[in-house]
Amino acid sequence: MLWANLSLVAAGFSLALAVGGGFYEGFVINPQWSLQPPTSFTLIQEGTGVPLQKFWIPVHILITVFILAALFLNWRIPSRRTFILVSLGSYIVMRGWSFLYFIPEMLSFQKIATNSSPTDELVKRVSMWKTLTYWRTPLDLISFFTVLWSLTLDE
Repeated sequence: MLWANLSLVAAGFSLALAVGGGFYEGFVINPQWSLQPPTSFTLIQEGTGVPLQKFWIPVHILITVFILAALFLNWRIPSRRTFILVSLGSYIVMRGWSFLYFIPEMLSFQKIATNSSPTDELVKRVSMWKTLTYWRTPLDLISFFTVLWSLTLDE
């Protein structure tokens, strides 16, 4: 039971990093880089901006490893298994959405020259990205809280 509990604590901590990073990005970083596109894109461009990948890639590796370990180590506890599967499902939806839309769009924004003229299409794309990214937070919170809740459950 010790390893099962530790795996849930580790998954919880890694998910907490994602939730905290998401809030920081949402309230601090996103409003700045999206303020006056493309001039404000200097904040997200390689070599001049915040190295978002240096935070997010390790965090998502940790989440993946720990949530799968938690699922494996808690598989024989049906009440926990259910909540861990919900957590994993929510996480997979969020990551899938990120791979299909958010990451490609962010990489596209990072390639736009900051001295180019702003277009209505670019402003709309940035606005859509900002609006949709707020919907990732509830998915992260579901993953986080279901892992924490599973810690309260015994056999």
